[in-house]
Amino acid sequence: MSFFAYPSMLGWFVVVLALAASAGWLRRRRLKILQILGDPSTIRRMSPAGLSRRRRWASLLRLSGLMCLVLALAGPLIGSKLVEFKQKGLDIFIAIDCSLSMQAEDLKPSRMAHAKLIMGQLIERLAGSRIGIIAFAGQAYVECPLTVDENAAKDVLDTVDVGIVPIPGTVIGDTIRTAIKGLKAGEGQNRVLVMLTDGEDHHSDPETAAKDAAKVGLKIYPIGIGTPDGEPIPIFDDQGHRTGYKRDKKGEVVLSKLDESTLIAIAHTTGGQYFRASPAGDEVDELSRTLDQLQQGDQKTRLFNRFENRYQWPLALGLILLLASLAIPEMGWKR
Repeated sequence: MSFFAYPSMLGWFVVVLALAASAGWLRRRRLKILQILGDPSTIRRMSPAGLSRRRRWASLLRLSGLMCLVLALAGPLIGSKLVEFKQKGLDIFIAIDCSLSMQAEDLKPSRMAHAKLIMGQLIERLAGSRIGIIAFAGQAYVECPLTVDENAAKDVLDTVDVGIVPIPGTVIGDTIRTAIKGLKAGEGQNRVLVMLTDGEDHHSDPETAAKDAAKVGLKIYPIGIGTPDGEPIPIFDDQGHRTGYKRDKKGEVVLSKLDESTLIAIAHTTGGQYFRASPAGDEVDELSRTLDQLQQGDQKTRLFNRFENRYQWPLALGLILLLASLAIPEMGWKR
């Protein structure tokens, strides 16, 4: 459980500390230059005694104020309250392909970025359902168990990316089996798996897995990410710079194509429906309407604890500290 609504924002602490370190280095550099220009004791007598102290206080207030603003951006979760909501009768896993082929750019800016956009929209539109997240490549993992807390699901979505699953490949069949296991304890009468993938499977027998899903009433709605014409798979270094394209053993560039036939067969076997991702995102509207029809007439009123985002406290303190730093005059105080 994270203590912040947006923990990734805490990375700005590094930027603030780097700025503080730079300011300290410049101050020491300035003092060295002054020592070269004249006798240190003479320079001290020429400068107001309180000037250095005032500058230090102003710097400390600015640093503290900026750190408080970073805390406000992160959204500290302090306290909780009971929230009443209508829980719809739908348990849904959203499985996202994290294999290397999802770096292909036939959907801009990349297949992965487009899949995460679709996933975020679905999480918002399915509020009231229990939502879980599965990340898969050469193996499938439940990254987020079924939950009614859409903010928790969004936090997990922020961490999903190509390479999060250390084993390469794409195992659609194992992903379906993972969803079946995760939904066994589901309370909803309607159970759904949405799969965001380019459909390239590496011998995981998705057809048999789909038949097993149909036996337990699990409907699968695949969303094809990519194009049938295919696209080379770019390779990036640790700094995010493109270094080339993936090649096979013969040295030829690998072309990753959307395999719709497998995804259509899975949807047909389980009574679901296949969608192809588009730049306009029309498939999200259509899928949302389809899932809404499954949820009709099967709602329960429940209470759950929602943590409170107390960003206002560090925000107010940060602004006060920054204003106080501006109120400290550089000159004009008597010694």
